[in-house]
Amino acid sequence: MPGQMAALLALAPLAVPVLAAAGYALAGWRRATAWVGAWSAAASLALAATVAAAVVAGGPVAAGGLLRTDALAAFLLVVIAAVALPVGLALPAHVAAEQAAGRLDAAGAGRQAVLVQAFLAAMTLAVLAADVGLTWVAVEATTIVTAFLVGQRRTRAAVEAAWKYVVICSAGIALALLGAVLLNHASARSGTGAGLGWAALAAAAPQLDPDVTRIAVVLLVVGFGAKAGLAPLHAWLPDAHGQAPAPVSALMSGCCSRWRSPQCCGCA
Repeated sequence: MPGQMAALLALAPLAVPVLAAAGYALAGWRRATAWVGAWSAAASLALAATVAAAVVAGGPVAAGGLLRTDALAAFLLVVIAAVALPVGLALPAHVAAEQAAGRLDAAGAGRQAVLVQAFLAAMTLAVLAADVGLTWVAVEATTIVTAFLVGQRRTRAAVEAAWKYVVICSAGIALALLGAVLLNHASARSGTGAGLGWAALAAAAPQLDPDVTRIAVVLLVVGFGAKAGLAPLHAWLPDAHGQAPAPVSALMSGCCSRWRSPQCCGCA
């Protein structure tokens, strides 16, 4: 596959939710835009299937040194889009019910739609990221976006759940950042020039300092595990899912623990 075409194919799954979020930000939530999320999810699912077919046929698809779609990333793209599609189809009815009950106005519905698409974009970026650093940035972005969604109702319980989510997940993400720094140190000391690229780290794994790398991977697993809600780091889960809008809770359950594991670098 030509390089330019491969780069466009790698970027397309990320571009769709970004464009949908921009559309909601400009037009807001109204009858004409209510189904944009569903169309965005359908397009994402079609693109994910296309990318998966390209990976099966010709190997990983890359866009520069930042994005890379291998077999695992292609599978996760399909999972994210498959979860997003029923959520997009259910969102208009959910918003209508919330508006009828007086719990959501048009401005709030618009913000929710923007944040849902931003969440999908951040999750897609976490899956496509070609290096540990960009994965960390994307995962932190999902924390920020979903915190606003969890606390959207602005009740005492919702705000408390949002803060618990932010504190626990941010503590975990801080540990993951320390793990990334240590992994970068081990990579730099190895003399392989691998940096933090997932594929390069996998190839350079035998040359990495084993002690430093083990500590780094433990920190990455614990840090990202807190964000994924792995026991015993799941204290935020009941409150956050109980207060988040139902479609958002579905997205968090279906997508948020599906990004690339730190063990995929082959260093564990």
